[in-house]
Amino acid sequence: MEPTTTASPSVDPGHFRHVVSHLASGVTVVTTEVDGKRHGMTASSVTSLSLEPPMMLACINRSVPTAAAVEAAGCYVVNVLGESQGDLANQFAAPSADKFRGVDVRTGRTGLPLLGDALAHIECEVVETVVGGTHSIFVGRVVSATAADGQPLTYFRGGFGRFEFARDDEIYGRARDLVLSRVFPADHALALEDLARQLEVDPTAAFYALTRLSSDGLVRRDPERGYVIAPFDVRTSDETFDARLAIELGVIRIAMPRVTEEEVRELRRRFDEMARLLVGNRFVDFHGYLDANYSFHEHLVSLAHNPLLTSTFGRLSIKSVMTRSFGSTPVTSQKFVEVQGRLVEAFERRDQEAAERAASDYCAAAKERVREILALTGGRL
Repeated sequence: MEPTTTASPSVDPGHFRHVVSHLASGVTVVTTEVDGKRHGMTASSVTSLSLEPPMMLACINRSVPTAAAVEAAGCYVVNVLGESQGDLANQFAAPSADKFRGVDVRTGRTGLPLLGDALAHIECEVVETVVGGTHSIFVGRVVSATAADGQPLTYFRGGFGRFEFARDDEIYGRARDLVLSRVFPADHALALEDLARQLEVDPTAAFYALTRLSSDGLVRRDPERGYVIAPFDVRTSDETFDARLAIELGVIRIAMPRVTEEEVRELRRRFDEMARLLVGNRFVDFHGYLDANYSFHEHLVSLAHNPLLTSTFGRLSIKSVMTRSFGSTPVTSQKFVEVQGRLVEAFERRDQEAAERAASDYCAAAKERVREILALTGGRL
């Protein structure tokens, strides 16, 4: 059945505000239908855009079949899940020939499938599609919005359900250790049930770990196979670090003649924040160091005041490469802090040549570190 997109009365802004309040930082399933085939996927990158007129945003990875289906249908439904629907979120998050199996489905005003037990339903007509990185951003005009009593299935830091932070972080840490120690080989399809069994936890906790591993770049999402262990080798790291160096050398040449004192002070501040997390050849807090390192280099790139350079830097997957090369052992080298300190000092002296040397030396040290780790792990992580 083809979806219908006939004009309908505008949804009252106050009513729409009430309905989208059910999103919180919530978990949703985006559904649509094309040529009689239903499509759906779990999504958290969904939010209200406007009250007058009522509009929604849904961001969907273009590699997922639902993205193409929404584009073809021209409309979609945001099904806001209730707090007891974690299993349903898992079902629509995993690749399957029939994600709707065993699910109570009814037809909405647009002719699209609505999940019968969802906490809220927001039906939208696509009025604009924007490509952002790997995702399509579907701007939808709301044509119908309904909500029931209850609490939403909440989402935070890649997990959903009750917020058991310490437990979730501990489970993620164990899952990360399994990947870095090569318990699962490269390109291995990691089923949610298998990971839950290996970790001796429930599927919801394992799903949280998988989503964090995915954001770290340790696993990737394959439309057909699900979560797959991402391979890592010298070529991958060399290309990434060389690309960063090329960007930073260009930034140094552009920024050095015009960098302000305030910008240099901020570069120093971010460096100091990073340096305190690597002491005596050991990480005080690896994830904290990783975030601080990225923040330091992100600010360096921003000194060019060129949004295209900043955007390109953001697509390099630097955190993923550093997690694979630096994060497999708590022991590293203090030289990484020392060489980045030279880079800051060069900016403080407005010494372009010294800054370029420091950036090049940091790249060489990072590439050398990868080779050391790969030599210990048989040439591939």
